[in-house]
Amino acid sequence: MDRRDFLRLTLVLGGVIAVSPLITPVLDYMGYYYGELKSISPKYLVANNSQGLEGFPKYRIANINQLNSSCPVYFFSYPLTDEPCFLVDFSKLNNMKDVEFKNPYYNQFRINAQFKNVVGVGPKRSICAFSAVCVHLGCQLPAQALVPSSSDPGLNPSTSVLHCPCHGSMYQLDQGGVVVGGPAPRPLPMVLLEYDESSGDIYAIGNNAPYFSEAVPRRRPKDNLIYDPRYSYSLPTNPACVRVS
Repeated sequence: MDRRDFLRLTLVLGGVIAVSPLITPVLDYMGYYYGELKSISPKYLVANNSQGLEGFPKYRIANINQLNSSCPVYFFSYPLTDEPCFLVDFSKLNNMKDVEFKNPYYNQFRINAQFKNVVGVGPKRSICAFSAVCVHLGCQLPAQALVPSSSDPGLNPSTSVLHCPCHGSMYQLDQGGVVVGGPAPRPLPMVLLEYDESSGDIYAIGNNAPYFSEAVPRRRPKDNLIYDPRYSYSLPTNPACVRVS
């Protein structure tokens, strides 16, 4: 081996050593996106989504007749089977009708381009939907607990403020889930709805934002999914209201 070949071999070996720490992560991500994701998605999505990560499934949440109780909240999962969300009927919560407010995530994500404002659905245009997961550190929000004061953990009907029991984040639902107190870094994500007047069915058609904040550390490929196996959630039985005095 002459000197030129030796130098070439040295450069090649040096390059291999330099990039070797990247090989495993790259292979992990390739295996995840082209293999594991296909098996995870059908397991956790509440409905089939032909667009994959580019879109959301259209999912029938409930019929308007199922919301006949005086309880203003109704729990459901979307878009994953263990991702808790809730409908809130503002006409029952605080007598609001024809609900409409600015989408706090307008144009931040692709789906929001057509939703500058979010409007309520249903006969009184008073029903909206939110994630039941706090965007601070992922605690489940007790939207089923109707409380007498906004300073109490739960949902206060007079102000529509939902207060997280973990670290005190507070979201005002009738303004689109904007943060009005505590450490939450951004508004509470909403589920975008569609209402079929002929049948009374209410459908989820998308989320205006992912629900986890950047405060949650992400070290593994599957941490990039909205679903996160480090958390355990449950859906309250409907009608879910618990009045706390």
